Amino acid sequence: MKALKAIANQTTEITTYGIYVLEDAKIENVEGLEKKTVGFSKDVTTDDLSEALKEYTFKLSSYSSQLELIEGLKNEECVGAVLSTSYINMLEDNEVDVGLGVELRLLEEISIEKVVENPVVVTPKEPFVVYISGKDTWGHISVPSRSDVNILAAVNPETKHILLVSTPRDYYVPLSIAGGAMDKLTHTGIYGIDVSEETMENLYGIDIDHYFKVNFSGFEGLINAMGGITVWSDYEFDVENIGHFSKGENHLMGLPALAFARERYSFPRGDLVRGENQMNVIQSVVQKMTSKSILKNYGNILKECDGTFATDFSSGEIADFVAFQLSNPGEWNIEKLSVGGTGAHSSVYSLGKRAYVMYPNEEDINNARERIQEVLDEE
Repeated sequence: MKALKAIANQTTEITTYGIYVLEDAKIENVEGLEKKTVGFSKDVTTDDLSEALKEYTFKLSSYSSQLELIEGLKNEECVGAVLSTSYINMLEDNEVDVGLGVELRLLEEISIEKVVENPVVVTPKEPFVVYISGKDTWGHISVPSRSDVNILAAVNPETKHILLVSTPRDYYVPLSIAGGAMDKLTHTGIYGIDVSEETMENLYGIDIDHYFKVNFSGFEGLINAMGGITVWSDYEFDVENIGHFSKGENHLMGLPALAFARERYSFPRGDLVRGENQMNVIQSVVQKMTSKSILKNYGNILKECDGTFATDFSSGEIADFVAFQLSNPGEWNIEKLSVGGTGAHSSVYSLGKRAYVMYPNEEDINNARERIQEVLDEE
């Protein structure tokens, strides 16, 4: 139970905001902003952040988006700017900061704890849907970052049937914030797990009961703690500095398993094959985690991954499912489904410019929605 408490009941996220000025500004600290204008972005400012900003002596000016705020800082409409550090990291990774022609300097950070809406309680007696989010970072899981893995798991304990639905990271979707502005699905993660979850609910027209999020550190630690997994590959390929993957079964420890799940450039269908491989990994994890030998040791496994993956399942819910599987042994039927689309270049909200996106295939989405409901309705 102690191990479970470290990763379960995670209904909060810690978002770090920075107070930034231009790199060449003569202001050395936040005290230098006294009575000066500092901008904030309405689309990411929570009540808690608003309260925290009241403690400062600068004047506040609102902007509709963080990108517009950076332009305001560049055009000297404001002297400072309150921006999400995850957002700044995303701009740097995409070299958007270079295109904007602006260099920022961090004066001070503000950490805000955001409460994610308490989920419903699920039991082994009822079917449910879990959203699995794979974060593109190392370190502690509490920090929001891009969601490169987006998989829905429709689970029917009664029939021991799991349907995994993989959605490409570049899917062009309306955000659940910013008035439904169009963006890549992966970018929803920088605004919080709740935004990713709501966006997936809107895309598929379903209700999600729980989430499970894991980053690179958590994935590697979990696979190693389990003693590795045996995963199927439809292709033979190599990943530089990692190794060779054979067509067929591959026994993988943490880092090679992570490379297997992340690779996309080796395949003609790129991200779609990556999504299929990610589901193959999940299938292998489920099959191993539902064995008695692993279940009886799951406390030690969870301790190995403290702080690198999290879920809003409660400790009691997880314990109930472990007990259910121990008293109802047997393999689960795991079905895998991917949705596709059409590649294009369109304006992306978070980047403020055109970028590669994938327009969803509506037929695929409708088929996935119907299949999810069929699994949930099985008796």
